[in-house]
Amino acid sequence: MKKNILFLFCTTVIFLSCRKHHDDDPQPATSTLTADVLSDLSDHVIGATYNDLEAQASVLYQDVLTLQAATNETNLSACRQSWRECRSAWEQSEGFLFGPVESQNIDPRIDTWPVNFNDLDSVLSSSAVFTSGYIDSLDDALKGFHPVEYLLFGVNGNKAATDFTPRQLDLLTALTENLRSLTASIAAQWNAANPNGYRSQFVSAGSGSTVYTTQRSAFEEMVNAMSGICDEVANEKIDGPYVAQDPSLEESPFAFNSTTDFTNNIKSVRNIYLGSYTSDGKGIEDLVRQYDLSLDGSIKQKINAALAALGTVTVPFGQAIAQQPVQLQNSMSAISDLQQTIDNQLMPFIQAHTN
Repeated sequence: MKKNILFLFCTTVIFLSCRKHHDDDPQPATSTLTADVLSDLSDHVIGATYNDLEAQASVLYQDVLTLQAATNETNLSACRQSWRECRSAWEQSEGFLFGPVESQNIDPRIDTWPVNFNDLDSVLSSSAVFTSGYIDSLDDALKGFHPVEYLLFGVNGNKAATDFTPRQLDLLTALTENLRSLTASIAAQWNAANPNGYRSQFVSAGSGSTVYTTQRSAFEEMVNAMSGICDEVANEKIDGPYVAQDPSLEESPFAFNSTTDFTNNIKSVRNIYLGSYTSDGKGIEDLVRQYDLSLDGSIKQKINAALAALGTVTVPFGQAIAQQPVQLQNSMSAISDLQQTIDNQLMPFIQAHTN
């Protein structure tokens, strides 16, 4: 009896001594888990965000029609609020700027900045009819969110309803209709009911997709997009105007919305990582937590640190350039730190644990 106990003890010691930690012996996750993550991210984050964007763009368009019919302060205020809500959904989509939004050049057609004032004034003073075809033909800087922002808020953010001309209202209507059309196009591509949409390519990565021949390539696409928006926020959206000390270079100056834009961009990274937008599903965290709790904790901490740093900017970004340089520097540092973790730790992890 004692020999059997001794044998069992020795066998157990030998077995345990031979086991390796997951970090030392990375193994691919099960294809079921990775498939679940791709499916849930498609529906709970990407598709949900684009559905919200389409809905908010439709509200904005309808509010503009109401403003055109009755140009008063109440209707103008409603348009401004719907612009902000639509903008929020768009900025929370920038952590996954791939697929149709990239291949169909929808991103620059929606979100090129800064606005070219002289050219926009030329459009307004022309005799052009603002048809959908005409709006499509305009340079990217003359359509999308920021010309709409300029028309709604004015240069100093205090435009009055009585300042609108019929021509401005016509252009505003045409621009918001174009925005509604483009956002509907993206949403349709990620709709689960669309068998020929982009979602079907994404969720079938590694098992029939012609775009993603492996699941790893789909995960790499997401991680690259997360890194890309961090780089853009820190090194273009904040650093560019900050270094130049030029508020005219900021992203959303007329609505004083730039810092909110930056915050929503980082939230988009968080949404992809957690698998959550308006509802919860599996996200990249579910894969990371299976193998590396330390990395999971680090990524979450750095996302929260970036959001907290942006939260210390308490004046409009154009003013913060001069008045709160330390807060902006801390924000850039925190976002860059997050990006480095995504590039140097999350990407190698994904490559080691997916097929």
